[in-house]
Amino acid sequence: MRDCELTIAMNEYHKYLRQSRSPLLHHPRFSFYLEDLTRYLSMPTHENRISLWPCLDDKTDNTSFDKYYFYQDTWVARKIFEIHPKYIVDAGSTALLVGVISQFVPTISVDVRPLPVSLRGLTCIRASITELPFKKRTVELLSSMSVIEHVGLGRYGDNLDTQGSVNAFKEVSRVIKPGGHFLFSIPVSHTPGLSFNAHRIFSKQQILILLPDFVLQDEVFLFPEPDSETKVAQLKDFQYCVWCAHMVKVTDQMVTA
Repeated sequence: MRDCELTIAMNEYHKYLRQSRSPLLHHPRFSFYLEDLTRYLSMPTHENRISLWPCLDDKTDNTSFDKYYFYQDTWVARKIFEIHPKYIVDAGSTALLVGVISQFVPTISVDVRPLPVSLRGLTCIRASITELPFKKRTVELLSSMSVIEHVGLGRYGDNLDTQGSVNAFKEVSRVIKPGGHFLFSIPVSHTPGLSFNAHRIFSKQQILILLPDFVLQDEVFLFPEPDSETKVAQLKDFQYCVWCAHMVKVTDQMVTA
């Protein structure tokens, strides 16, 4: 593009933005975007067919991803690969986690909003974690990351239920077979509470009481960086950490041992 053509094009772009009252004009990095665009278009080998899609924060911001999900999803993926089940049932975890895991282990995804996808190794079912479509004591491994704290709050289209999380734990206990694995994460603090309609906050002891047929195998506390359980006592008001837990349902042998 010749210099005169570039000047005309940039002037027209500015005019369009002013007339449309675009918020781009007030973004602190938009002027740098225009400088990059001008330099790029002055290069003789640039593409002939161009549209504009300003991505203004990627140069400086690499912290916008959710660290809780990053650490918990990598943790649960490692646990699944270590356990190496024949298949897994996942209740409500992120679409990306479910999709990736399904390419290594056959996966049944259960969600009140089932994933509208078709992918080999992945079966998607519409159901609630409080009413799982499985017989008693049949599931080898069930995962549910950052899900149970939301059940019954209506945030994701489910029915309001003050006992939603309690019922979810009961249903998980019903379907997992003795010796089976339960991988989950949930907000915990030293004092339980509710941030409506975002999530419930539990104490670790509460969860252990709700899962009397399980023994804890492994755990990690995210603040959002992994840290010691002792840091839970320092949380204030409605602050929480995310507790990732690997539990195994007790067998007759484990009871008599």
